Amino acid sequence: MARRAFWLATGVVVGAGSSLWAERRVRRTVAQATARLQPDALAAGIGRSARHAASTAGGRVRDAVTVGRSEMQRREDERWSELDGRTDPVGPRAGDGGGPDDGGPDDGGPDGRGPDGREPEGAPEAGTRRSPARGRRRGRKSPVHLGR
Repeated sequence: MARRAFWLATGVVVGAGSSLWAERRVRRTVAQATARLQPDALAAGIGRSARHAASTAGGRVRDAVTVGRSEMQRREDERWSELDGRTDPVGPRAGDGGGPDDGGPDDGGPDGRGPDGREPEGAPEAGTRRSPARGRRRGRKSPVHLGR
């Protein structure tokens, strides 16, 4: 019978101790949740997360603008190289008299010289770009395009 009394007393002590421990644990968890859900704590948490989002958003926007500019520059260079390397005249087809170097009646020949054999006034020199506007366009960008 002594064994039964021993195990009964041990069970009562372990049961009472574990219930007290569980009660303390639940009360502590509830107190922490209540503190986190107070209006001032919620406002502080929201402000903290908003500051974090704003600080990281600036970097993301800067990176996106940088990548966009580099892609824009790459594509512009690609398109200018396509324009520089093309062999077809702009506009009407060769031989119909509508283009500057198509060999039509107002040109004098397919080489782009005038009827008297001289270069037309304002013609670009050999080896230069077709459009002089490209250099001007780059030099005249406003600070808004520079991101400052």
